[in-house]
Amino acid sequence: MSKLQKIIAAVVAVCVLFFGFVVVRIGAAPNDSTVKLAKIPDDKKIGKEAYKDAYPLQYNSFMKNNEMLPSPTGYGGSLKGNSHLEEQPEMLENFKGYAFAKQYDDDRGHTYAGEDFKQTKRLPGQKGVCITCKGSYMYDVYYKQSGWEYASKPVEEVMAPIEDDQWFGCSTCHDPDTMELRVYQQGFIDSMARRGVDVNNASHNDMRLYVCAQCHNEYYFMAEDKRVNHPWDNGLDAESEFQFYQSGQAGAFKQDWIHADSKTPMLKAQHPDFEAWSGSVHADAGVTCVDCHMPYMRKDGQKYTSHWMTNPLHTTQESCMKCHDESAETLKARVQTIGDNTFKLQRIAGQTVAKAHLTVKAAMDAGATDEQLAAARLTLREAQWYWDWVAAESSMGFHNPSKMMRTLGLSIDKAHQVIEMTNAVMKGSL
Repeated sequence: MSKLQKIIAAVVAVCVLFFGFVVVRIGAAPNDSTVKLAKIPDDKKIGKEAYKDAYPLQYNSFMKNNEMLPSPTGYGGSLKGNSHLEEQPEMLENFKGYAFAKQYDDDRGHTYAGEDFKQTKRLPGQKGVCITCKGSYMYDVYYKQSGWEYASKPVEEVMAPIEDDQWFGCSTCHDPDTMELRVYQQGFIDSMARRGVDVNNASHNDMRLYVCAQCHNEYYFMAEDKRVNHPWDNGLDAESEFQFYQSGQAGAFKQDWIHADSKTPMLKAQHPDFEAWSGSVHADAGVTCVDCHMPYMRKDGQKYTSHWMTNPLHTTQESCMKCHDESAETLKARVQTIGDNTFKLQRIAGQTVAKAHLTVKAAMDAGATDEQLAAARLTLREAQWYWDWVAAESSMGFHNPSKMMRTLGLSIDKAHQVIEMTNAVMKGSL
């Protein structure tokens, strides 16, 4: 084969690979002809029950979220009362003095969003903003009427008029009039705008990311009016978000609580799924949350998007093998390995952070001053942030293995620094 022939063959091979991927993506495109737009009564637009007959395939698959199933890998799953505190007792120390030390369970399916929130032991004393992502009632009623006013009201008052069917449902992700994907979480819209992204002019594929990302992210509540904001101005990783909080960019918000033992001003990471996914192999390939967690299905000759928002290993054929050519067993083994390795390192990080809290407490008990411990506490705040950033994320490392392992490594390193700094204080000046 001549040099020219080799070049032509290489170009053809690249084209085959590229267009093969494109074909896969096109083959997964929605079949809009099978979906007929229905008129939903104005008083029934919030929720899901009114959409049952109009969109049966989507509705029936959505109700599969009621199923309580263990995770195929043993991490996560949709089970009632699956406690992180029992599985990782170091959390009891790391969250000491905060509501997450009272109850911290795995999330069940989205259909339980309202029920589980109302029953959590963390509820007393919370504000209305806490249910911003629990369904579109907060936007379609409260926000449209008076902006963020609901955010600072007692959560019990805000929840009172919401009916059971009006928690997370069709209108949470779809415009009830057009059924187009929509982003209603104004905090997300504003935070993305600061990053130069106009969510309102997003492509359809980007919207398949944003409808999930608007809630599956790290956030905080503005001290002034409790509205939702996001620490993304410096980047979408744990280090950049910590810099955001430390720099004063969060305004009057300084911490979520003061740790009961170490007296360290602490930050509680939420579920930074969007940030974890960012920069991953899947993100770079244009693969969104919906591609994996809500794949296209067929029934009776009709193509539809599954609204069973579940672990992709429950729908491997549709979620994974549209792009991957490995066997289902190989793919599961890969996911399992990532989860096992992440969990092991997460436990080490969490236990080391817990030891750091107790080391600072021991120094306080021995007479160390706040001035002497200031540097150690700042480093401890950072160490726990990195550990919690991974522990609070929903994929046990899979969304971005390299980012998560790096973040846990930073946590362990910082926690050891705290222990060394604190021991030096006790040896040197007490």
